[in-house]
Amino acid sequence: MLYYSHPYFALGRSFLLAILLLSAGRAHTADDLPRIHHIVIHGLQRTDEQVIRRELLFAEGDVLDSTLVAETARNLRRLLFIGEVHIRLLNRPEGVEVTVSVEDLYSRALSPLISGQIDELSFGAIALDYNFRGRGQRLRLGLGNQAISGPWAELLFAEPRLNGSRRALAAQLAAGAEGHDHALTFSRPFAALADRRAYGLSLFSQQAVRRLYSEGQLKTRYQDALDGSRIWLVRSYGEQTKVRPSVQLQVSRRRFTASTSDGYAPSDRTRIVPSVGLLVWRPRYKRTRYIRNLGPLEDLQTGNWLSLRWGFVHRSLGSDRTFSLYQAQLAPRFEPTKRSYAELTLFTSAYRGEGKFYNLLASASATAYFRLGAAHSLALRAAWEALHRSEDADQLLLGLARGLRGYAPRRYDGTRRALFNLEARPTLVRRAWYTLASAAFVDCGAAWTPDSKMANWVCSPGLGIRLGWPKVYNTPVLRGDIAYGLEEGSSELSVGLGQYF
Repeated sequence: MLYYSHPYFALGRSFLLAILLLSAGRAHTADDLPRIHHIVIHGLQRTDEQVIRRELLFAEGDVLDSTLVAETARNLRRLLFIGEVHIRLLNRPEGVEVTVSVEDLYSRALSPLISGQIDELSFGAIALDYNFRGRGQRLRLGLGNQAISGPWAELLFAEPRLNGSRRALAAQLAAGAEGHDHALTFSRPFAALADRRAYGLSLFSQQAVRRLYSEGQLKTRYQDALDGSRIWLVRSYGEQTKVRPSVQLQVSRRRFTASTSDGYAPSDRTRIVPSVGLLVWRPRYKRTRYIRNLGPLEDLQTGNWLSLRWGFVHRSLGSDRTFSLYQAQLAPRFEPTKRSYAELTLFTSAYRGEGKFYNLLASASATAYFRLGAAHSLALRAAWEALHRSEDADQLLLGLARGLRGYAPRRYDGTRRALFNLEARPTLVRRAWYTLASAAFVDCGAAWTPDSKMANWVCSPGLGIRLGWPKVYNTPVLRGDIAYGLEEGSSELSVGLGQYF
């Protein structure tokens, strides 16, 4: 029996038959190669078998291709309601029998939502089914109260395979005390590395209250209403390296209304933005544990990628002003050792009009994870962001919600922000249904505005607890932390979902 399931050997003995045939001579016809005779699906409890079969990149009668077997397993693991995936190959006289074994995760839940610090909690409840009717559809209903913006409700439905095709449909309705967030998207995304095109159309309507702060205190606020649409087309070329040029058209209408006595609000704007983009990407992956999750094997993207976009806005097309826009992002990925993983992300965007650059945003971040022993890890992150000559009175906030535990969510502000986080993550208990872990961390950060506010680095050491659910959809991690803000001389307790970074 040929076997494909070991997480660290993508090929292994599974393809011994193919290797022997290829080594027998240089030239072979398609009839010389092993073909798939039969495909069997195992492990399903609630999921319809056709949901799994439609994700397979091979079919009965096809020549066995090891790369498609590995990619199929990876694609199946991306489904939120599927856990581990094992593909076994059995050589029979009539051909190769492929057995696909999947782990059906528990995908229906009525769950509480809670995040923030004790004196500023956001809470609610969510009812969801990430495998609605066993067909892979997503349905989510949420009700809650945001600490700042008040009560809210949302309804989300997504059909990733419309009528069994590669086209997808998603609809979102969300409303609250301060606004709404509605969206409807029809798309044909890339479903496999061999896909040559993707396209989509999105309609959206948003309304929210924007707030600006100074030293943690509310300075001003205004209402922001945005309506628009976006249409895009992407082509894909290459095998080992993907080159994906794209074209996009976005139309938006944005209206601002002052909500405080100072009367501040940005100027209204109408934008019609045609743009072209280019993505260059090396599709490489690594399977490991205890990087972002607690226990389950993770598919980490280890291939580098570069993204570029250029567009323009012109009054002759109906926009409120004329300028060109530029955007670039570089994301190298590294494996310093077999037990470590690091990612670097560099991003910049800017407008150019009337002979000068403005609305500049630049950021750089580096994150590294190190496996210690069988189930422990060490994580660190360093990040820097900058705003320059913003179109609106934008600011960068620093606090609990922006990388600095132990301080109020919006304690510091400025047009520059720097962060450093170090976190040890020992695992305490591992069981089939849950994983209990702890965390010891130090967060440091600064927010400032050049020429008016100096950088003042503040730090906070702390301890935390983590509870992971490997058998539940999307393998969630519940997080609780207590941190001591050295500058304030006080402790803050915070809770949330997922690892902090």
